Amino acid sequence: MEILVNLHPMTEQQPTILVVEDDMEMNELQCELLALHGFASVPAYSGTEAIEHHCNGTIDAILLDVMLPEIDGFETCRRIRENTARQVPIIMLTALDTEDCRKRGFDAGADSYFVKPFNPAEVVNTLEMLLGRE
Repeated sequence: MEILVNLHPMTEQQPTILVVEDDMEMNELQCELLALHGFASVPAYSGTEAIEHHCNGTIDAILLDVMLPEIDGFETCRRIRENTARQVPIIMLTALDTEDCRKRGFDAGADSYFVKPFNPAEVVNTLEMLLGRE
């Protein structure tokens, strides 16, 4: 019989992270990473889906890709930030690695910006800091 040990036991209020990534495999990997660190996750595959989830008020933070179908991550971030009633931390995870892209991300309202391939521990640490879990 196999016994599984949860290194990060669930708390009463497990933060839910919206993972916005159109690559299904990458989305799944990010969700698995979050689960290993005690987070719940909700996958989204477009900017439109991200905005809908944000408006529903069920998420605590967002991992946001930039190159998305329908609405890119910069515009998605800007639209989410326009909803002043629900401000959640937004971490951009993208392949775009120019100073201009970083500036656009922060100007749109991102709290942090990581370039793929990113260091998973750094992303989790940043997420925990932004959520006040450290």
